[in-house]
Amino acid sequence: MKFSYGATPRGHYTPAVISKGMVYVSGQTSLDPATGLPAAGGVEAEALFALKKLDPILAEAGCSKENIVMCRVYMTCNEDWDPINKAYAAYFGDHKPARIALPIKELNKGCRVEVEVIAELPE
Repeated sequence: MKFSYGATPRGHYTPAVISKGMVYVSGQTSLDPATGLPAAGGVEAEALFALKKLDPILAEAGCSKENIVMCRVYMTCNEDWDPINKAYAAYFGDHKPARIALPIKELNKGCRVEVEVIAELPE
């Protein structure tokens, strides 16, 4: 399945791939395609923006955030864990997929957050 969501990827990849009943979503940064800059409002706002960028990709695959089974969160500063976790909890609500949060050196275009997920297609 070819995904059409968002701006044309800068690299050689697709926003998501469906394989054997699973949806593998490429990393979504906090970059706002409208401005070309990280989402305004601080790291919590960046995290929520990156997470919400998942919604149209998952919808195009035929699922939603409730179908996410694994989430990887990349952050450029380990001290940002609490505000990122707050945005994460606000986005997912009662749904709690498996997760790893990884501090890394830097992200593209000054973003402070990137999220990639694996979701299971509904039966």
